[in-house]
Amino acid sequence: GGAASITPMAKFDENTLRGGASVSMQLARGDYSLAAAGTVTLRDGEKIYAFGHPFLNLGSSDLPMSESHVVVVVPNLNNSFKLSVPDAMVGTMTQDRSTGVFGKLGQAPKMIPVKLNLQTSRGQSETLNFEVVKDDFLTPLLLNITIYNTLIANERGIGDATIELKGEIKLKNNESVKIERRLTGAQAALLSAGSVAVPANALLRSRFSEMEISEINLNMTSNDGSKTATLERAAIDKSEVRPGEQFEVQAFVRADSGRIFVQKIPVKIPADTPAGTLLVNVADGNMAQQVSAAQQFTPKTLGELVKTMNSIKKDDRLYVQLYRVTN
Repeated sequence: GGAASITPMAKFDENTLRGGASVSMQLARGDYSLAAAGTVTLRDGEKIYAFGHPFLNLGSSDLPMSESHVVVVVPNLNNSFKLSVPDAMVGTMTQDRSTGVFGKLGQAPKMIPVKLNLQTSRGQSETLNFEVVKDDFLTPLLLNITIYNTLIANERGIGDATIELKGEIKLKNNESVKIERRLTGAQAALLSAGSVAVPANALLRSRFSEMEISEINLNMTSNDGSKTATLERAAIDKSEVRPGEQFEVQAFVRADSGRIFVQKIPVKIPADTPAGTLLVNVADGNMAQQVSAAQQFTPKTLGELVKTMNSIKKDDRLYVQLYRVTN
């Protein structure tokens, strides 16, 4: 479970990335490495022109630019191609346009450090340290890919699993976004990856100028088998109550084994509740969130967005909600 070190910016000289050399644009580096290689068209001092075609046509970008070396040429009558390995980072790709890419030597890109601790179903511990690029489009995609691949590389790819995920997305000069999920079933690995990628996507697309993700820390525990239960019936012990009094909700839940267990939930009526009919709703976090007022919430500040994200109801527990219908 050792972690690879992330190589800092390398020094460059007159021989670095000359015309015709191979250059790589890295999307992730460290224990995970994702990169695309191409040919340097021209070096003009610290300026690098390469590819002669777009990479992803991102426009303005901030991607690590590295030297690379070709491992093998794969011949093909229609389209031969080369397989390359990225070496030391020497600069940043700042433009990705239809006619090629442009970069600058000696300029460091902004990356998001990710630390992932995984406890496998076999009792082994794995720690991965890597960085992903900071980009509205690429960052959520890369988080999805790296987290999902971590799970399927250490656990079986087919069959039910139960994954417990705890972590945080740290923000500069703001409260962290907390992540706490428990996923189960055949799609647990995919859903776990999405549980990190989705809030990261919401933050990056929030358009708040002060929003900056400083790092992401994750702790994951995986076990074989599915652990689910179904809410089959709910009942209350009283049909009439006064303001300030308490009643009890009984939730009858059936586990996968067929065993039924009863969860008793005490509920207190607010003392200032006027006379009338109250509706009691018992649901898991997913269903309760669908009828939450947060669905229509528009945050005015980054702090409001983070607070709302941290208050999202969780799927692995039951919630009791009281409603009062007024004219």
